[in-house]
Amino acid sequence: MPIDIHPLRGALKPGYLPALLALLLGACAHEQPLVMRPPPPELVIHVPVETIEELREEIDRMADVPGDRMLPALSGRVEQIDCRSGVEDLHARMALEVRGGQVASFAYYSKRRPRTCSMDMRRDDPFIKWRLTPEGATRVQTPQGLFLIRTSSEAWEFEFLEVERQKFCGMEGHINGRMIIKRRVSNPECSVTGLLDRDEEDLADAPDPAQVLTVQGLRR
Repeated sequence: MPIDIHPLRGALKPGYLPALLALLLGACAHEQPLVMRPPPPELVIHVPVETIEELREEIDRMADVPGDRMLPALSGRVEQIDCRSGVEDLHARMALEVRGGQVASFAYYSKRRPRTCSMDMRRDDPFIKWRLTPEGATRVQTPQGLFLIRTSSEAWEFEFLEVERQKFCGMEGHINGRMIIKRRVSNPECSVTGLLDRDEEDLADAPDPAQVLTVQGLRR
């Protein structure tokens, strides 16, 4: 006696099985493809990408300047100078080493309570370029900005040109200005212009009125 291998075959009405198969096949044909949904906005981390202009600026800071020459080798008598301008909570300080009339290194420190800035530039640093300009000044190029050192028989003048605060001070903006150190054997005298400038909001928040007068006096 033959055995029916499909137990439902006898229970299905004629023509029902083909209709069921057609329905199942149609559902498979219209099945939506798997789509990866984006993560929630709060889980997305946006990594800042440098623009072309920013990359060019970074490269240009270290680019050779036409007319600049290599500095002569350091030799001769060593001079070490340390000078400060300002008051305790608002001042700029420069320490430099000079060999044979050439600046071999300089370290700058400033304090604008409670913020401080500190930088150290040396001739033997492979990431800093020291060059002699056609005018006889020393050009110090760093990825964070530019310094010009002008030497005369009376003083050393350090000019800061668009030096990024972020690396040296931990805050946004740029440092621009000058610091002049007069040649004195016993007690060097120095002055600053622009390096300690603060905007009007900073002046309004200064806790000590004497500090406001000091800043305004340095701006003149």
